[in-house]
Amino acid sequence: MKFYLCFCFYLRLCVAGLLTLLFVDCSKETDTVVEDDKFRPTEQVLSSFDARYPNAKEVDWSLEEGYYVADFVLDSKAASAWFGKNGEWTLGRIPASYSEQVEPIVSESLSRTAYAAWEVKGAYVLNRKQLTPVYSVNVTNSRISSNLYFTQYGDFIKVIDDVNNRTDMPVVIPSALMNAIDNLFADIDIVDVSVIDVINSEISVGMLQSETYLTSIFNKNYTWIVNFWNMTQQTIPQKVWNGFKSSPYADLPLSRIRSMESASATTYLFYLIRDNKTVIAEFNNDGRPTTVISREHVMAKYLLTI
Repeated sequence: MKFYLCFCFYLRLCVAGLLTLLFVDCSKETDTVVEDDKFRPTEQVLSSFDARYPNAKEVDWSLEEGYYVADFVLDSKAASAWFGKNGEWTLGRIPASYSEQVEPIVSESLSRTAYAAWEVKGAYVLNRKQLTPVYSVNVTNSRISSNLYFTQYGDFIKVIDDVNNRTDMPVVIPSALMNAIDNLFADIDIVDVSVIDVINSEISVGMLQSETYLTSIFNKNYTWIVNFWNMTQQTIPQKVWNGFKSSPYADLPLSRIRSMESASATTYLFYLIRDNKTVIAEFNNDGRPTTVISREHVMAKYLLTI
């Protein structure tokens, strides 16, 4: 029986770092003012901020990666926003009530992940230019704090370790990548963009087509490689479901089901929880388990990071 062992903390920091390098505009050309040893942005930025967040309190400005960053208090909770040098808004991380706003949508998905027993510390609505809003839920155990990301329909997107309290950055999607996406998909909303291959700069793009979540992988030349579509027991082929139910892994808690669609084949991935780790069991179209793939296999990196 082929299965993949997905360790929750593998490569997340590398992914977050490369996303900063490759998708954030790092121009340092800014008109800054320092008053009483405090950083002050341009009037264009201040005007844009005041218009978007009129109820913000305790605003503290900084300059990061060529962006003006405001850390402030909104509804008694910490929030942040990023602006370009001309006052163009690029990102907002706004607190949300987990119990009232977020929990009804993401609690079921969260309960089926390896993070189900972790303590929820807070929740945010993450808005980024060019991307559809997502929920960010901060969870912690005795050793580490992490941010889990979900779509508005509760689809689990990714997890990033919260090592420096600044895990969310603006994303600039290259026009060539947008053209590649538009040529492949109709009526989609882009949810997330991440770099998943440190050496080859391969890109993961999370999207919603209607209410169905998919992840598409592109190489550094923006050529499509593979799709991962979220599925349910109702949408997966019956033969595949029957093959899974008769397998040794059928009794493990089921986190999610995805199809893996490449140019050469389509297989089906069952994400399971065993000993607080994710186990992925793969089946072909006939419902039979496929061959074992090691960590060195070309597809393993995608399964470990998205």
